[in-house]
Amino acid sequence: MTDNLPMVSVMLAALLASMGVSVLACAVALTFFPWFRSGERKEGAPDQSTGGFRAVVRGGRGGRRSWVVRSSELPLLGGVAMLVAIAAACIGAGIFLNFSDSDWMVVGILLGAMGGFGLIGFVDDWHKVSKGHGISEIAKGGTVLVVATVAAVAMNRLLPSARFAYSPYSQIPGLGDLLRHTHYAWVFFFILIAILVTTTTSLAVDFTDGLDGLAGGTLLSAALSFAVIALSESTQLVWPTSLILLTMVGALIGYLPFNWPSSWKGRAQGQGKRRARLIMGDTGSLALGGLLALAALYMRLESLLLFVGGVFVLEGVSAVISARILVKFFRRYLALPRFAAEKTFPHTEFPVPFLGTPMHHHYDLLDFDRKRLVYAAWTLGAGLGLLGIASTISPFTWERYLARLVALAVILIVWQTGPWTRGFFIGPVRRVGEAATMPPRLGLFYGFPYRLFGRPLHSCRDVVDVSDEVLASPAERLGLWQRMSVFDARATLGYYCYRAGNFRDARRIWERIPSGNLQVRPDIKAMLDELVARAHLDAEVTGEPRSGGRDEDPDSGFGAGAWGAPPGVANRQSPRSWPTDASDDGSDDAIAGASVDARDWRKSPGWPDSATAYSAPGEQPAPSTTPPAFHGMSGVGVQDVPPRYGELPAGYGEAPRMGALVEDPPPAPAPTTRPASPAAHGGFGAPWPADTHLRPTRLYPVNPDDISASDSAPPPLWSVAGWAAASAGEHPPRPDSEPGGTGADDPTEPPFAGSPPPAGR
Repeated sequence: MTDNLPMVSVMLAALLASMGVSVLACAVALTFFPWFRSGERKEGAPDQSTGGFRAVVRGGRGGRRSWVVRSSELPLLGGVAMLVAIAAACIGAGIFLNFSDSDWMVVGILLGAMGGFGLIGFVDDWHKVSKGHGISEIAKGGTVLVVATVAAVAMNRLLPSARFAYSPYSQIPGLGDLLRHTHYAWVFFFILIAILVTTTTSLAVDFTDGLDGLAGGTLLSAALSFAVIALSESTQLVWPTSLILLTMVGALIGYLPFNWPSSWKGRAQGQGKRRARLIMGDTGSLALGGLLALAALYMRLESLLLFVGGVFVLEGVSAVISARILVKFFRRYLALPRFAAEKTFPHTEFPVPFLGTPMHHHYDLLDFDRKRLVYAAWTLGAGLGLLGIASTISPFTWERYLARLVALAVILIVWQTGPWTRGFFIGPVRRVGEAATMPPRLGLFYGFPYRLFGRPLHSCRDVVDVSDEVLASPAERLGLWQRMSVFDARATLGYYCYRAGNFRDARRIWERIPSGNLQVRPDIKAMLDELVARAHLDAEVTGEPRSGGRDEDPDSGFGAGAWGAPPGVANRQSPRSWPTDASDDGSDDAIAGASVDARDWRKSPGWPDSATAYSAPGEQPAPSTTPPAFHGMSGVGVQDVPPRYGELPAGYGEAPRMGALVEDPPPAPAPTTRPASPAAHGGFGAPWPADTHLRPTRLYPVNPDDISASDSAPPPLWSVAGWAAASAGEHPPRPDSEPGGTGADDPTEPPFAGSPPPAGR
């Protein structure tokens, strides 16, 4: 190794040169080509793409031009900058080291293949910039296959290391003798292996490049691991490969500051600003993935890619198994009895292992912090790289096999975290330091409802302002801590909020369900549509703003107005736009990221006509002609359905109908007792008194010390005796929450589940 110090020093100098050229090229790309951004509509990442890129050039001071780019996508030239840096540093170092013809042959084949893969990626990026979509998957995969085939044939015919059969293939019983003694058997076998390894690695790296810094950091650890292994060899045959790998490391180090991860998410979902200013695009991901695979093939360590490139394996395999195999199989043969009446249903309802693929989309949809997610992937890649190095340079055989076994176990455990975190459940949750006498609120969890060694195997993702006392039947209480899909969990939790009168949380929770998954839950969709329509009618009558982005009110998730923006308007919560496969309906405006003008919200399908929704000031409201049907939902105003144990009589506690909101409404008479039957309010379909407006409310806990023990004191509203007293008309009217109330808050009683919310709160 001492004799090789000058060579190693020159290679390290080439690494620094590659890093400097990469930084310079990235800066030049940002300065002169800021318009080279994708206009592609991304189904799985609506916060990063508007689906309609436009670059406007404006004159600046002193005749300078300034770019106004209407897209949250970043310039796609990071890959071009890295390829220029790698090629320049390799050629310069090769000239300085006076490479032989065989060394130049290795460098030429690897750099030529890198250029071929990069050209395919650049054409794809150019199509995204100029036409708004990339080349087809068939064209992309086919051209990658062609470049991989040419590189494999060149390696087998021109490089001695790939001309003859080597271990472990030559030692496989039966196959080894065939490869060693049969004419042209090894040629065809090596070409097939090289095509498979190169194509899959290149595309897997392309799949991984979905979050800022994710592909760059994992490529860095993988290339550095193979470079360390190559430098540990005493033969000079691998020095050209070592040089290429080290220059690749330098180019990635220079690129990462321009693509550093952050917690940023579009549409006010994340924390802080986006630190990345450049992405590598398909040019960089395809080229660097193919270059890494060919370097491993030349070193005869292609099997080590399974461990060193474990992150790429997880990303690629998750996309292939889930999206390309299971979804297509289930779409043709799977039948879910609960959706028997539906001709089709979203693929996210299938029993696939991940919510979205590639794998990083699964955790992004679970609202993992993006920066921490990328850092975790970097740590995983670095750990697998160390295990890969140990499995190659360890002096003992058992150490090598142990390192590979540990790496395989780590990969399998990480894979299994997808199905583990896919299940959601509803459970009670308390704030830190909250008194045990306070009723716990309901929360949304993912994971398993267990504790192992005192540590929970689940995590809370959302909490609503509704206590577990809203659960009205033993069946609902038994439903706690039971794993279900995220869509069923959100639908159920939102229904509990709706029934308790907490319409703000109900709408917020339901709007996190993708539109396709709402379509197969028509009852939930009908209630959500009614809430949204009522909110905007209420805003028009009262003069309150209709917009109100989610970033204006971080506690509630809505803006300063009473409600958020209508579907399709800016500030829409982007988790409605979860990834869909090609066969799913992607026409939702929220998925497309389209911005619908607030003045045109009535033109959207499903919105009521304002002419029939309410009348002019001073006139009686016109009755609504299309009331939503809540089939099978007790406690929300269903006719002729007997109330279950612990629930309100049908028709009581209904929120005002869409046609019941007018300007300056006349006062309604104040009832003296709680209605004993739906007829007291006209049943379902009769408008609620016009002085009641739809407002979100909260459940306030009761202090037992404040409740009098005298016979004249009414029982608590949520108790069994309270339900009986309410049905018998013995309970006094609730202040501020019932028609004709006094308007004063009663701190000793929570708002009644299902009652109309207090006006003005």
